[in-house]
Amino acid sequence: MSRRYLWALALLLLLYSVRKMSSEHSHHHHHDFAAANQALFDKHAHEADQRPDAAEVASKISEAILQAYSFDKDSTLVLDYACGTGIVARNIVPHCKTYIGVDISQGMVDQFTKGAQAHGISTDKMRAIRTELKGEDHELDGTKFDVVMCSLAYHHIGDILSVTRLLAFFLKPGGTLIVVDFPNMNAMTIPEEFSHSIAHRGGISESAIKEAYEAAGLGEFELVLFKGPKSTMHPEDIFLAKGAKL
Repeated sequence: MSRRYLWALALLLLLYSVRKMSSEHSHHHHHDFAAANQALFDKHAHEADQRPDAAEVASKISEAILQAYSFDKDSTLVLDYACGTGIVARNIVPHCKTYIGVDISQGMVDQFTKGAQAHGISTDKMRAIRTELKGEDHELDGTKFDVVMCSLAYHHIGDILSVTRLLAFFLKPGGTLIVVDFPNMNAMTIPEEFSHSIAHRGGISESAIKEAYEAAGLGEFELVLFKGPKSTMHPEDIFLAKGAKL
């Protein structure tokens, strides 16, 4: 073999090793956040809706979602990623045919289920599953959705590009992805117990969420800002982003 060939081979092997290490490093941190969030929300799920402003925040978010999309109670299929306790879901479910929540926290799924039962909502109409979606055809019985939504969870997710592509996978052609989160969290004082579970401590910028939508093949991007209740627990400003699967 020529010296030039050996040098080229060595360089290719080096590049492969660097990319593999980078990928493994990124994968490791993704699962660090996932594991931290799972543990945190399993621990606090039973008290998540007891905050004084929880119902008001959920109401404001629900209003924004209902304004952003024309739901049809006889046909709209909704997937709620990182669904939490269902405090937002219960406001949306009267406007859609079926509402499926997924969460990595069994504690949150349990609270979601209890809330639906307490409000007399059947599992055919509204249910939650503890799972970590991969974007595979067999998941969720192969169902594709008119609306996929994620509310106040993106700032906990390390790789929002990958997650946005994942959520787009579950949309029907022409379906809508709705993401609600905080654009600026810099003024927040984050308790130490929660800090290790938050990937984006400064919030999610419009440019970052727009980039994620475009990378996932979503078009017709729109972003609106609205106000939540004033609170020491979270910022007042909230955004809603939406885009359609082309």
